[in-house]
Amino acid sequence: MQPSLCTFRTCSAVAVLLLGCAGYAATFHPLLAVPGLLGAALFVCCAADARAEYRRQITRARWEERLARPQPEGPLAVPAPCCAFWRSADTLAHGPECTRSAAAPRPAVHDCCERWWTSLGELHDRSCRRGAAASADRESDARS
Repeated sequence: MQPSLCTFRTCSAVAVLLLGCAGYAATFHPLLAVPGLLGAALFVCCAADARAEYRRQITRARWEERLARPQPEGPLAVPAPCCAFWRSADTLAHGPECTRSAAAPRPAVHDCCERWWTSLGELHDRSCRRGAAASADRESDARS
């Protein structure tokens, strides 16, 4: 146990003991409790200082341990972009035409093609099933 932690615990115990003595002395006369209360306040202040020193020592030791760890050489590697949706989604999801593995996260089920995602739902790829259906609906609405 570190000396500052031992001091903290000892001062806290003495402060509690002095509070008990002050309470007992107050049963005879209230002024008899004053010395015990002042002593308890002094030991509480000492305990707070010892606790702060203990926390500083722990923080300093953790900081030195963190600095002693070997640092990685060069910048961290970021994978190359695989699809436009991956770039626009902050690397959280992939488009349907993504070249990554099947284990890569996919966008929600209501998507249809990468161009639809990147154009915010305005355009579709030629091979898109929903795009062909949407353009057929637009043409029939235009004829009516």
